[in-house]
Amino acid sequence: MDNYTDFNEIIDVKKIKQYRHKSEKRWYIALVIINILIIGSVISVFAYNFKENYKNIKESIVETYNNPDTAESDIENIPTDVKVLCYGLLLFLILPFSVNFMYAGVRSRAIRITERNFPDVYERIVKYSKILGLRKVPEAYIVQENGVLNAFSAFIIRKQYIQINADLFEIAYREHHDLDSISFVIAHELSHIKLKHATFLYHISILYSSVIPILGSTASRAREYSCDRLAQKVTGNSGIEAMLSLMAGKHLYKDVDIEDYLKHANEVKGFFVWCYNLSSSHPIMTKRIKALEMEEGSGQLY
Repeated sequence: MDNYTDFNEIIDVKKIKQYRHKSEKRWYIALVIINILIIGSVISVFAYNFKENYKNIKESIVETYNNPDTAESDIENIPTDVKVLCYGLLLFLILPFSVNFMYAGVRSRAIRITERNFPDVYERIVKYSKILGLRKVPEAYIVQENGVLNAFSAFIIRKQYIQINADLFEIAYREHHDLDSISFVIAHELSHIKLKHATFLYHISILYSSVIPILGSTASRAREYSCDRLAQKVTGNSGIEAMLSLMAGKHLYKDVDIEDYLKHANEVKGFFVWCYNLSSSHPIMTKRIKALEMEEGSGQLY
């Protein structure tokens, strides 16, 4: 495996494209097209029925004004295409508010990783940001989430940041002094930022199509595989122990026999396993860890 942690060169853009899951862009384009079709269809139906809808809405308003007791039934009589358009507009308007609200929540209850707070982790965030060619080093926060082992990248308009839950962070400082595993997690989240997954524009472009069952989750699994592979190249770490920490927990993951796990991972199959993976936003761990073990190529989406 290429080990970019030995020097401070930026990973070439062509190599980053090679590390993406082979299906990621194809699924993103499909979601964008479906998103456009959804928007176009709703607007077209609304425009086609505009006169009739305008008449019905006007009558409902007049009826509600004259008989306030019938307001609820009048609202129910609003045409379906008008309701769909209103819900769509509401979702579009709520997104910028919700992401800023979430960011405010993180900042108000988190500890920011800086040169003085956890400097060795901050140094790696700076280093990986440089290797990935990010223009700015994203803000990084530690948040207590009542034992949940997780991390994610997020965004507000024109800005990205990462959050690492406190219990996951403890494996680097308290439980096993394991900076390698937490570094892989950090590199994975920074990879989401590098690959433009954590941007306002990206999410707007698939806002409606991404909630369609199977389609949205499959595209999400492709993104996760891309970031796993890129994190491997950035850190020189397989990332397997980082994934095991999410499964076995911060106390036990070091005691897992990886060879034995991989041996039994091949037994995790069948129709319902396939269905579970298909509906999941992240690859099931057996597939994900086997993809990490490969160190090259794309993991199995299905």
